[in-house]
Amino acid sequence: MKGIRPYRHSLILLLGSMALSACTEVIEIDLDTTYRRLVVYGTVTTDSVHHQVQLSTTSDYFSNQPSPAVSGALVELEFDNNTLSMEEVDSLPGVYLTPVAFRGIPGTTYHLQISQVDVDEDGASESYSAESTMPEKPQLDSIRLAYFRSPFVSGYQVFMYAMDPPARDWYSFKIWRNGELLNDQLSEQMVQSDDFINGEYIYGLPVGFLSDSDPGEALQPGDTVTLELNSVGQDYFDFISDAQLEIFGNNPLFSGPPANVHSNIGNDGKGIFAAYSLKRVSTIQEP
Repeated sequence: MKGIRPYRHSLILLLGSMALSACTEVIEIDLDTTYRRLVVYGTVTTDSVHHQVQLSTTSDYFSNQPSPAVSGALVELEFDNNTLSMEEVDSLPGVYLTPVAFRGIPGTTYHLQISQVDVDEDGASESYSAESTMPEKPQLDSIRLAYFRSPFVSGYQVFMYAMDPPARDWYSFKIWRNGELLNDQLSEQMVQSDDFINGEYIYGLPVGFLSDSDPGEALQPGDTVTLELNSVGQDYFDFISDAQLEIFGNNPLFSGPPANVHSNIGNDGKGIFAAYSLKRVSTIQEP
């Protein structure tokens, strides 16, 4: 029986190496081209600005080019018996602005109408629509900075103090340093529901971190840090959450089946149109 063991061990090693080599086989997946869809990203806020809508189209998965802009569309914003025809920016194809600056009013429903576009290039124009009701302004009181240091990272945490109303709410957070927005990318935006704090005062919720190792974030004495708290609707919350899940991936053992990113654009359009209210508070970094 002793003479059989080396053979058995060799056989096990051989089978193991065959299994490992099989795991490295390259599998090519042919992702077919599908029909194009309109992609919309538009917002109305309580800031007095020319509110913006961006129009583009979907592109192939492996395309390494920016998404094609959609020019020449008729983009209209309707609210309170008013209709504003948005104007395309000459230097920014696909970007449309309201002709006048105005502040959005909480409780108002804003309707977005898009027409005179032929995204699928079949010779017939298409129409798309979306609507969003602006939530009440968030009750943000103040922020506090606290230094944090560990063997791996150091910097300032941003803590928020605010009152959460009894109704269910959804929030997004933006951090500014000396007037420069730090989380301007969709992948960097932070969103949170009030499921665990509904109707309660929020004592020091961590909403941001400014790392010492990032020159754009590292704080110096006299720097101004601003928190922008946005009270958003569930559509916007779901859109950001789904998009970040697609960007970063999820746990394959505990995640559900893949699904499209949430959208509130009609006629099978993609993207989001959101009306949200906001409030900003600032603090100055002391020596």
